[in-house]
Amino acid sequence: MMKVNYHTHTFFCDGKTSPEAMVRGAVERGFDVLGFSVHAPMKNSPGWTIDPSRLPEYLAEIRRLQAKYQGVITIRNGIELDRDFCDVALSEFEYALGAVHQIDCGGRFYEVDNTADILRDCCAREFGGDWLKLAERYYEELSDFILDFDVQIVAHYDLIEKFNAKKALFDSDDPQYQTIALRHLDRILDKKPDMIFEVNTGAMFRLGNPLPYPAPFLLRHLMDRQANLIVSSDAHCPEALDFAFDETAKLLNGYKNIKEMF
Repeated sequence: MMKVNYHTHTFFCDGKTSPEAMVRGAVERGFDVLGFSVHAPMKNSPGWTIDPSRLPEYLAEIRRLQAKYQGVITIRNGIELDRDFCDVALSEFEYALGAVHQIDCGGRFYEVDNTADILRDCCAREFGGDWLKLAERYYEELSDFILDFDVQIVAHYDLIEKFNAKKALFDSDDPQYQTIALRHLDRILDKKPDMIFEVNTGAMFRLGNPLPYPAPFLLRHLMDRQANLIVSSDAHCPEALDFAFDETAKLLNGYKNIKEMF
């Protein structure tokens, strides 16, 4: 199987290093394909997206690297979109990941993956402390976005679980929560059966979480539905590029619908 990663970031958005440093790291680790997925500008700019004025510079750098490393590693030019992305021509990119990093509460935006306290505050202020209502809003916004826009990969489907190791925020084994997450997963697959879902090791690297996104109950359901999966690390530095790929491969042992190229 080819070694690929389609979800990586650089210092053009919230990554830690240059695109070329990421490429060199990928070559050292034996990757066949490295896909860059810069965070698109957003109307409610959270500070970790690329500035629209830097897009020409960014695109030129990726094209330079594609030419320089031709025959060494395949470099793909992708983008990570949130539902309120703006000021970007999607025709400039080869593929798109779709994600929801913020919950929109009547024009007040709460980041779901910044800190646990922000998510707790969101739940308390906007949902009366009801985590099931927050989950419904998050998954509804995500599934609406994926169905409404031309994206090829669903990024970190259950991102609201980032700070929920050991059920620190809510009970992810609650059948009501799982029903919500599964209903919106099926909503996507029923209308877009060829959609690719990433198995993302990012929180394993950054927080030491024991498992990748999506959670086991979601991963089992994706496998049961023979959905397309792709392993990624949401890397913000070279050291994260293939973090926990071996462990993740064991989780997916024998599964056939793992995308290598698209």
